[in-house]
Amino acid sequence: MTTGQKNARSLWLLGVVFLSVQLTTVSNGAEPTGLRTRLATIVSLEFDDASHTLWKATATSLARSRDEGRTWIPVTLPATANGDIAAVSISAGSAKMIYVAVAGSGVLRSQDGGRTWASRSKGLPAATVVTLDAHSSLARTVFAYIAGQGIFRSQDAGASWHFVDRGPRETVVQLVHSNMPSGIGTGWLFAATRQGVRRTMDCFCGWHNASRLATDLRVVATDVDWRERVYTSGREGLFISPNGGDSWIRMGSPVALITAMVSTPSGKLYGAINGHLIRSADRGVTWDYIDG
Repeated sequence: MTTGQKNARSLWLLGVVFLSVQLTTVSNGAEPTGLRTRLATIVSLEFDDASHTLWKATATSLARSRDEGRTWIPVTLPATANGDIAAVSISAGSAKMIYVAVAGSGVLRSQDGGRTWASRSKGLPAATVVTLDAHSSLARTVFAYIAGQGIFRSQDAGASWHFVDRGPRETVVQLVHSNMPSGIGTGWLFAATRQGVRRTMDCFCGWHNASRLATDLRVVATDVDWRERVYTSGREGLFISPNGGDSWIRMGSPVALITAMVSTPSGKLYGAINGHLIRSADRGVTWDYIDG
């Protein structure tokens, strides 16, 4: 472990100890002046480290920001994209590919920052993709989940898809890949479900209950630099695991439901509540609204 990583962990542990005196405006549910109106729910967040671009999606819109969420540029999907947006994900590597799951239209992919899009659904048995996530280190690998069908994987940047696993028994809400060492395979898949977090090595050797966190969850995310660190959130609040889901710490803030979350290489964590964007500079200990 590097000195920087040790310092980061120490800072996080210190923040947990003093959490009761460090809660920000988000902890008591207060929204900043001028943001009282509830906006459309943000269903997905993604961060492109190469261009330092934050992406957000609601059911009906897609946008990107180059200034950490203060201002946004709308991104137009093709007219053939019929249905609600379910998820957005960006590939690993230097040649960034943006994937968007649209209920009723399958998977769309852009190779030019969202200016043009192409359908990439060949091999999927249905267009109702619930969630998708690009592999955390393999540039051309991406996973998609279809309710009632299971998990499909593409190893050619979405050109073709193949069935790989039925998924956990519980209803999957979100799927995320982590390059946390697995021993077998190339990493792990974590799933937020209505009954807690489920995880499997991406060799699909069986799904397991991550530390018996039995609660209705809406989102799961992994830390970019601290690979064993996992975040999940639902009606009961935000939970953080420092050890790949073996154990969880329930955080005191924020108390509102987080509907989307993403980590950045700098250690910042972005989330969404009531359609507004929030950010944590200390890996989930304290939060602030950053809407511009």
